[in-house]
Amino acid sequence: MRHALAVAALALAMIASADDAPPDVRDALDRVKAQATLTLATIGRKTGKEHLKPIWFVVDDGHLVVQAGRNGKTDWYLNLLKTPTATAHIADQTFRVRAVPVRDKARVEAIHRLFLKKYTSAWLLSFVGSSIGRGLPVELVPESVTARR
Repeated sequence: MRHALAVAALALAMIASADDAPPDVRDALDRVKAQATLTLATIGRKTGKEHLKPIWFVVDDGHLVVQAGRNGKTDWYLNLLKTPTATAHIADQTFRVRAVPVRDKARVEAIHRLFLKKYTSAWLLSFVGSSIGRGLPVELVPESVTARR
């Protein structure tokens, strides 16, 4: 019986969506979703120092979603694999996030479509074989948000 309850609780936790995010996070995501880039602050896997990188993003299901090009051989992506906590700065909002690489093929394709829809240049370049907008996706799950002054 306890095992069944534990499995049910885990299943409910996995179904968490934007509705489960605190109202301040939901409101902040809604305010920034039209912005073009976020600045991701990761902790360097070798140096331990803050590493800043501007990156395209989309907002989907209560998460910020980014993509790593070059088959994930980017510093920010490798940094997140080692230390999945980071900060995303967008406009006047700062999100404290937890990074979760996306591995499910259907979810990856859905994310690629979101990027191609938001970023016209990626969509246009896709017709000539460009992989822009088709990188390794990472969901940045917001844990909190603060307004920068």
